[in-house]
Amino acid sequence: AGIDYPSYGQPQDMCSMFLGTLVSHGLDDSQGFQMVGDIEIPRTIPAIEYLQVSRRFVSAKGIKMPLTGPITLAASLKVGSKAAIEYPEVVEQLAHFVAYVAHCYDRGGAGIISVDEPSLVYGLYAGMEPEFCTEMINIALKPITHAVSSIHACGQLNANTTDILLATTARIVDHEFASIPQNMTAYSRDHLESNGKLLGYGCIVSNMEPAHLLEIQKDGNWKKVVESKELIKKRIDTAISRWGEENLILDPDCGFGGLRGYVRGLLTEDVAMRICFEKLKLMSDIKKEIT
Repeated sequence: AGIDYPSYGQPQDMCSMFLGTLVSHGLDDSQGFQMVGDIEIPRTIPAIEYLQVSRRFVSAKGIKMPLTGPITLAASLKVGSKAAIEYPEVVEQLAHFVAYVAHCYDRGGAGIISVDEPSLVYGLYAGMEPEFCTEMINIALKPITHAVSSIHACGQLNANTTDILLATTARIVDHEFASIPQNMTAYSRDHLESNGKLLGYGCIVSNMEPAHLLEIQKDGNWKKVVESKELIKKRIDTAISRWGEENLILDPDCGFGGLRGYVRGLLTEDVAMRICFEKLKLMSDIKKEIT
């Protein structure tokens, strides 16, 4: 499809694949992930084999490695009957674990390392101070010295979340824009340039309308969920006008993993892959035309 920095196809839940390596290292998973002691750094490096295989067999400028952030990991972990996100000391232990994994990815030759924090807003609602959120994310990002560092946050942005993200050391701040056009007002060009940020601009919808996907199961017409070239180009042109071509990186809103839950009937795995490919190819083709 012409993607410069393809991500390895994250084959497991974004939290369990990292928390799973901490079982017997401070965590128990007999009834969901439960903290039973201080977190110890394991020898196992989650997903490092995907980086090694991708670098060997994928021809691209670099490989993007998604890495679930400490706030989001804490939201999937329990301390007794409470969410670990309510315990700052646990979040900090997780931040140092994420930093260790980031260090391994960085030394392993990753092109982009993206710390993914879809639970950032939840962390704020749970009482985490914005300065603490920034500090935890920066701990996770600190070992990234060779790869390009990135932070991804899903959902609708507000001043609290953008202030946190702009204050991090991440080079890229990455968000959904195609499905959440309200995010277009979240950053100004000065916000990006004065803080030394690039904007990861989600310009194709990755979480498609369930009603349309159910229709494809029956009629096989997958084209109904693939945006037209004209629509994607209009989104990109709008972003360039607002933030400047030099400040943008184009990508999908989020991952395409949600499609897996709709694979049945005429929406086969091959059709799901075709949907993903066509969307990425359109984005890539438009980028080449513009540059």
